[in-house]
Amino acid sequence: MKILSNKPTITRKELEGVLDSLIHDELNNGGTVKAFETALSEITGLKYPLAVNSLVSAYLLIFKVLEIGPDDEVIIPSFFSNAAVSALKLSGGIAKIADSNEGSIFPGIDQIKEKITGKTKAIIAGDIFGFHFEGEELKELNIPLIADISHSIGSEFNEKPAGSWGTFMVASFAASMIITTGNGAMILTNNSRFFSAMRELRGYNEESINFDFTMTDMQGAMGITQVMKLKDFLKRRREIAQKYYESIRITTHKPLFPYNDSFSYQCFPVIFDSQGDKVEKYWKKWGIEILKVMPFPLHVLMGLKGFDFPNADRLSKKLYSVPLYPTLTKKEIDKISKLLSAFI
Repeated sequence: MKILSNKPTITRKELEGVLDSLIHDELNNGGTVKAFETALSEITGLKYPLAVNSLVSAYLLIFKVLEIGPDDEVIIPSFFSNAAVSALKLSGGIAKIADSNEGSIFPGIDQIKEKITGKTKAIIAGDIFGFHFEGEELKELNIPLIADISHSIGSEFNEKPAGSWGTFMVASFAASMIITTGNGAMILTNNSRFFSAMRELRGYNEESINFDFTMTDMQGAMGITQVMKLKDFLKRRREIAQKYYESIRITTHKPLFPYNDSFSYQCFPVIFDSQGDKVEKYWKKWGIEILKVMPFPLHVLMGLKGFDFPNADRLSKKLYSVPLYPTLTKKEIDKISKLLSAFI
């Protein structure tokens, strides 16, 4: 039987929560979503949470309250989700793409600073694959910062919740994320003015014109159950990652970073010391689905030249993800670990 590259961790508890909302006709009254928002506020330490129906909606609401329009620029790493660029296209803003540092998935602070102009309205970065981006230094720039914690929610960095450096945090709850509601996302901030404006635009009554980006109570019910198990999810992911690190250390293959129990390991990226066709043939032979983690970095999607983004371009071709998620069985983990150590 094939071992999939990623699977959401959904149990009977999530089904019971969704069923309960259906039984009580709680589809869109907002009470369950409010409870989910409160739970995320407590985890992140930010006062004002706002649940929405997708990550693109989350970014679009932020861009709207920052009044980003034509000719305004937003700096985004090339090795990043396309949700922010999609939202920029809707708002009319311009994405300024920053290359990764050599040997890293993250841009350096200097690379970000080089992209800043008088038109820069925001900077976006995030904890890709559950590895932490060090964004504290960006706060001195006095430019709104958007921290994407989709891959790191519930983890800490330097004794603070992941993404604490952001003016805004955003988190996706798509099926491949640390916690899922099927789709949906959350915006969090400590700025009450931004929050009020975003809530008005999102839509929570019929008294104003709005985008109707609301999350359903069925999604909120699933989210609450997922949050209750978040610590267990992270613990399990780290346990599996440790096993993989032990297996790969005797090989010439390279994980992105040394093991760290502050990382959340949304996936397990590896640079294999072998040609791509050999890598894919090896894992396919043993019934294990591995994927390139970022086959289309943002500079590619935007039609920009790869030689202007050499580090992100190189990683996009060489970096694969080995299956890592809480519902992997011991037998499956042992099989993947053995194959990691045996691959030459």
